[in-house]
Amino acid sequence: MSICDEIKRKYIHLSKGQRKVAQFVSDNPNVVATQIASEVGRLADVSESTVIRFCYAMDLSGFGELQDQIKAHLIDKGEVAAVKKALPTKKIKNNQLGAQIVKRDLAGISKTFNGLVEHDVEQVIQLLHSTKRIHFLGFRQSAPAAFWMYNNLTMLRENVFFIPHEADKIAQQLAMMDEQSLLVVFALDEEYEDVATTVEIAKHKNVKVVAIRDKPLKTDEPANIVLYVPSAQEGGATCTIAIFALLHLLVEEMVSKQPQQYEGFKLQQKRRQSKLIAIGQ
Repeated sequence: MSICDEIKRKYIHLSKGQRKVAQFVSDNPNVVATQIASEVGRLADVSESTVIRFCYAMDLSGFGELQDQIKAHLIDKGEVAAVKKALPTKKIKNNQLGAQIVKRDLAGISKTFNGLVEHDVEQVIQLLHSTKRIHFLGFRQSAPAAFWMYNNLTMLRENVFFIPHEADKIAQQLAMMDEQSLLVVFALDEEYEDVATTVEIAKHKNVKVVAIRDKPLKTDEPANIVLYVPSAQEGGATCTIAIFALLHLLVEEMVSKQPQQYEGFKLQQKRRQSKLIAIGQ
């Protein structure tokens, strides 16, 4: 059964807000497959939390799994048939194409990890583990990586925030920040100018700043710690693989600090979401 069929089957059991999300997903699968949860919520005229609750109501682990199911649905409908046909059949049969892609991806990950300063990585992991509040900031091409970290950490700890590309929302989150806050900035492909003002204000408030970017700045570095990844221009899709490999490393190492604490929080979140779903029905 496709995700759209599943939505139709469960539609009657959804809350009013979740039905708006269900209708939007059914009418705009291509949008849902390529946008972050907050943007889907904005377009569907509901909150981001309603989008997440809709995912749980559909027995999905979160928005990421919804996107995976939507993409599978689009493939089944043949909307990416042209991409499939463009792949050389002989190479697929001999597994040559897959081997080449994996080899490039591994090379990108290796280049990224070999360029990391171990002490810096350990400091970032400790900050993710111990800082009271964490804010993730990334616009345009950097937004998916920032949102991935936000989405994963909200399942593991409290006081995690994603900063949307809206002036009033940026101002609201800057007002929350103090010396007990951590701002993680993603700035890939010449995007730092988009977030420079926000970083400057945060620094004046003694906020700790971690930057994840593709190259050093030409101006003075405002971040306390910088982790570098290959640029998208240099690595293309391999750059994306390397970034998410790095982020996965940070999350896994953070959890290893106190596994029982994080597992307990995940269980609490699941119980809380189950209660919210029950209330919303």
